Amino acid sequence: MKLSWKVFLSTLIITILTFSIGGYFLISAVFQSAFNREKSSALEENKMLRSYFGAVITTITSEEQSKISMIKTSESIISHFSNDKLSIRISDDAQDVVAQSDDVNFDMNLLKQLEDDSLAYKTIEYNGSYYIQTASVLNTFSGKVYLETIHDISSVFTDRQDLFSFYRKLIFCMLIINGVLVFFMTLWTFSPLKKLSNTTREIAKGKYSDRAVIKTKDEVGLLAEDFNKMADSLETKIRALEATTISQRDFIGSFAHEVKTPLTTIIGYADMLRSKKMTEENRILAADYIFNEGKRLEALSLKLLDLLVVKNREFEMKEINMKELFNNIKGIMEPTLKGSNIILKVSAEDTQIKVEVDLMKTLIFNLVDNARKAIKEKGIISLTGKRISADRFMIIVKDNGKGMPEEELSRITEIFYMVDKSRFKDKGVGIGLSLCKEIVELHDGEMKFESQVDMGTSVYLDLRG
Repeated sequence: MKLSWKVFLSTLIITILTFSIGGYFLISAVFQSAFNREKSSALEENKMLRSYFGAVITTITSEEQSKISMIKTSESIISHFSNDKLSIRISDDAQDVVAQSDDVNFDMNLLKQLEDDSLAYKTIEYNGSYYIQTASVLNTFSGKVYLETIHDISSVFTDRQDLFSFYRKLIFCMLIINGVLVFFMTLWTFSPLKKLSNTTREIAKGKYSDRAVIKTKDEVGLLAEDFNKMADSLETKIRALEATTISQRDFIGSFAHEVKTPLTTIIGYADMLRSKKMTEENRILAADYIFNEGKRLEALSLKLLDLLVVKNREFEMKEINMKELFNNIKGIMEPTLKGSNIILKVSAEDTQIKVEVDLMKTLIFNLVDNARKAIKEKGIISLTGKRISADRFMIIVKDNGKGMPEEELSRITEIFYMVDKSRFKDKGVGIGLSLCKEIVELHDGEMKFESQVDMGTSVYLDLRG
């Protein structure tokens, strides 16, 4: 059961119980007050009759006159004072009835409770009506005289029943009115909690930017403020965790991607050493390529970790001769390119620029390798480097491969994006150009693409140098 329904039902139950118990005690108090008035009136009436009877009897001096006078006086009292609401009975010392107004069922046990000059009363029910019976005793010359009255108090009990009946109807009406008011008050009170609950569900679905919009200044409003603060903190930590996860994913993907080129070179030169007869000079050259690529691979893992995971941008830049760098890249890529019958043409000015050597090699390797993948076979890749100003150096990688549609050029640096999905079969996962973009930005550079379908692609790297 929802909390709002629990509050609604609890409020109704408490209201009903409160008014019912309060009404019961109130009506009981009113009834008791009316009953006490009737009782006092009946007792006073009995006292008055006893005084009247005593005043007449006390003037009689003989026992015989006393008996005659008692009968006459009794009949006189009954004649003058009895009516529809009051019945009178007078009994002698032996509790034999001397005179009685009506055929009313007097309780004889009440006389046994009497003592000298005392009054007694009791409530009796007879034929659905209620009466209060009073009794008193009077000592006369001829003995005791018992004076009893029965007063009809049915109206007091009827009034009580009418009040209970009216109050039940009143409670029913109040229950309906109160139920409607409490229902809408409950909806109004719990609407902020419902909003908070909905916001919680949305955040649980992954909408971490959602917040509870609750303007109340009560405890629910304070709870919403605390919840929003918690959500802010949670979103910050989740975003940081997502960024870390993405960085780790990029690192793993990029490292796996970058391992392929040096491994291909190492495998190619190792195969040459194993299967071909080579001059000592070529053997040393091949071994040198294997050694250098192994060392570069070792250093590259740490640098990619810094670049992609730690987001470090403080790398040590060294001046390097671009002509020597291009020739070194050509020597490393030749085994891979020969297998695809692709010619790599290298041309670079003999000039120095400051770069992070391993990352710059990775950048150019990626661009050349992408060009290789775009060429079916017997293609040409040109790698050109020239200074375009005193502090800028341009690198151009051009191929005569399949090219790309113009609408794809804006997305090719997105991680895991591939123009040609079939390239996945060639063990490409769309990571290389994303990494290239990071390296170019590290060198305060800019990378542009020009491409035409079936004509080829050109990549322009404008680097600080």
